[in-house]
Amino acid sequence: MEMDRITIEFAWKVINSEVARYRQRGCIRRTHEEDVASAVMVQLVEACNQYDPSRGPVEAFINQVVSTRLVSVLRERRSRKRGGRSRSLGALGEEPGDPAWSHDRWRRLIDLRVDLESVRRRLCPKQRAICDQLMRDLVAHAAKEMGVPRRTLRDGVVKIRRIFRDAGLEEYF
Repeated sequence: MEMDRITIEFAWKVINSEVARYRQRGCIRRTHEEDVASAVMVQLVEACNQYDPSRGPVEAFINQVVSTRLVSVLRERRSRKRGGRSRSLGALGEEPGDPAWSHDRWRRLIDLRVDLESVRRRLCPKQRAICDQLMRDLVAHAAKEMGVPRRTLRDGVVKIRRIFRDAGLEEYF
């Protein structure tokens, strides 16, 4: 396939929108956007000779190639990072974390942990022990380990759930 000016402009729009979407998800840094977009465009130009007009429109081909090649470029960049040398993140002023997670998601997770810990501190020691045991075991095994009847343990769970519900965190216990 011969790429004309209109096809190239369309390809750049598709590439830039896909790269921006991955940047918003936290997979690509803003400083790496141009590099990733250029690498995808190079791979698209290399794949142009595989285009078959009888299989579909050129726009669909470009969308498919861009989405698959973008993922392969990101995987290749990530694998190079794994094999490379390590640097301290503190020196760069960056926050550590999984690049697939956005900073807002990390903040929500941290806020949730703080909220859960504040509710956990409100529990009496026996209720905390029940929570700890139930994180590891089912009710029957936890009751046996704690040496109490299952009914007693379930009554304790009802009280703990009420405390979590009052704090607005009922789905986390």
